[in-house]
Amino acid sequence: MNISEDDDNKKVEEIQEEFEHLNDLLDWNRKFLIFGGIWPLENTKFRAAIFTAYMTFHLFTEYSGVVEVVGNFEAMVLGIIESSMQSMVLSKLFVFRHSKNLRVLISAMKEDFQENNYNDLNEKKIYLKYNYYSKLYFKLSVPYVLTIAALYYARPLLTSLILGTFGVNDSLILPFQTKLFFPIDNTQTYFYVYIWYCPMVYLLACHNAFICILITIILHICGQLAVVEYRIKNLKYDHEKDHNQMIFKTLVQRHQRSIWMAKTFDTSFNVVLLIDLIGSTVLIGLLSYSIVTESETLETSFVYIYICAIIATLFLLFGYCYVGECLVENSTRVHEVYYECEWHKMSLKFQKSLSFCLMETEKPLTMTAGKIFVFSLSGYAYVIKSAMGYVSMLRNVAM
Repeated sequence: MNISEDDDNKKVEEIQEEFEHLNDLLDWNRKFLIFGGIWPLENTKFRAAIFTAYMTFHLFTEYSGVVEVVGNFEAMVLGIIESSMQSMVLSKLFVFRHSKNLRVLISAMKEDFQENNYNDLNEKKIYLKYNYYSKLYFKLSVPYVLTIAALYYARPLLTSLILGTFGVNDSLILPFQTKLFFPIDNTQTYFYVYIWYCPMVYLLACHNAFICILITIILHICGQLAVVEYRIKNLKYDHEKDHNQMIFKTLVQRHQRSIWMAKTFDTSFNVVLLIDLIGSTVLIGLLSYSIVTESETLETSFVYIYICAIIATLFLLFGYCYVGECLVENSTRVHEVYYECEWHKMSLKFQKSLSFCLMETEKPLTMTAGKIFVFSLSGYAYVIKSAMGYVSMLRNVAM
């Protein structure tokens, strides 16, 4: 056996080994979300109810805090920053725990992980590329967001301890700007309230885990469309008409399944994605405004955390827009390769079936926010532009 054959065998083994670990990403998300009872495939309604009630009460006190500081522009900005992020978290808590379609889509993904759904090594390699992107996004975003959430939570306490001002009433600052219905006039009460806010670190990180699941589903659909594209390109004319029809029928069924998954996803989550789009745009604008206009008055630690929060928000939003672009591109390529196949050599029945496929794929699949905004790279640039427009508007208002 020569060196090239050894290399080929090694690559085959690597691809096969990676393929056997397709389910790892879902397992990572499950282990992270099951603690809060939020993993949709597990019967953990009691834990989910506790965390949802906690988040609802916390958000109520957050909005009450915003109302209380009306007239203080800087305090209002801080309150809106926090409440915007937490509103996105609460919307996902409800949807992810109670969405039947989410459970259906995750189960459909697991079915597609079966090895008999792929004809050869090339199809596995094509799909593994999209699975790799999903895993990479999880590995980069989850630890980063969890770290930022923990730093945001710990910042007031750590700052007062480092500066040696802890114990003074003015230094007993809480991590979130909420309205409390009792005074904090001693360190014991302060620590109790501080510990009460501890679950927010986990819930804020869950927001990112939710986004990872949504991105994983879309990239899975893109991978399936890429496999369909590969099969159409390699669809060869066979004198046995029944054999041609059988192969094409299997291919179309695979394609229809991907279309069904994409449309089910958009129908189920377009409202949640609209909340994320609005919330992320507001966050980027307000955080940028706070850094640009209040960098001299904000604590240095707060400035750094704000910068990290902007990076995290931009990254999460980029994930949405990138996979939305992939979905449009992959569905468009499938439409194009239908034209390029050897349809002119096939039977009349085959050509009629192909015409239906062309009509079905004439409009590309999209991932939308409220059915009004299509996630794409050009859309990402538009969102950033809008966020910077908010910065200019806020500066004019504050003057």
